[in-house]
Amino acid sequence: MIVGVVPIGGLGTRLGLTFSKEMLPQKNTNSYNPISNHLVTKMLKAGAEKIIFIHGDDFKTDVTSFYTDYVHKHYKQSKAGFANVLYEAYKIENIRENDIILFGMPDTIFEDNLYLQMVEKKGVVAGLFITDFESKVDRLDKGGRKFYIKTELDMNTTENFWGILKFDGQNISNAIEQGLFDRYSEVGSIVNSLNFTTVQGGKYIDLGTWKNYNRYLSHGYY
Repeated sequence: MIVGVVPIGGLGTRLGLTFSKEMLPQKNTNSYNPISNHLVTKMLKAGAEKIIFIHGDDFKTDVTSFYTDYVHKHYKQSKAGFANVLYEAYKIENIRENDIILFGMPDTIFEDNLYLQMVEKKGVVAGLFITDFESKVDRLDKGGRKFYIKTELDMNTTENFWGILKFDGQNISNAIEQGLFDRYSEVGSIVNSLNFTTVQGGKYIDLGTWKNYNRYLSHGYY
């Protein structure tokens, strides 16, 4: 089975919205289509049979009201830490060792459906994209062997960062056995500890700020 895991615990305070940032509208659609559906649709096209939304302290009711059919599952995160989104999904859904987990951020838009390539590869796979120098993201080092967590471009890092991820159930099982979710709060640190391969994508934009959302509206991001 292939499952998509989508973290939606963020409050979107930088946007100051009265609704969830995941529900901002995509452009160039004939009817209302939230930005979170960009990620969800790519997961489904790559074979995901379930989409698991991990909410924060409270359910985001506008998200639960939009994603209502049997494919979409909604859970509140009970164990703090961003990386524990993976732990929660693994435990709640009883994911098996041979199952595949697709992971991504719901307030992003990106070219290419790298998930289609990633599901064909064994183990942890990072979908790479390029961002500007100042953005603090999990950047790949110049040797391609690890990610520097939430950092700007510097002498040790490249323009490439992970934008989406793929895990096998066995990877998450191993991480639990090794106590990685107790030691690390960042998903990138889990990836570094498990080893990974990569695939390269095209354009990517984080829509978590008005600056980037307006860039998305006025430029050719898909």
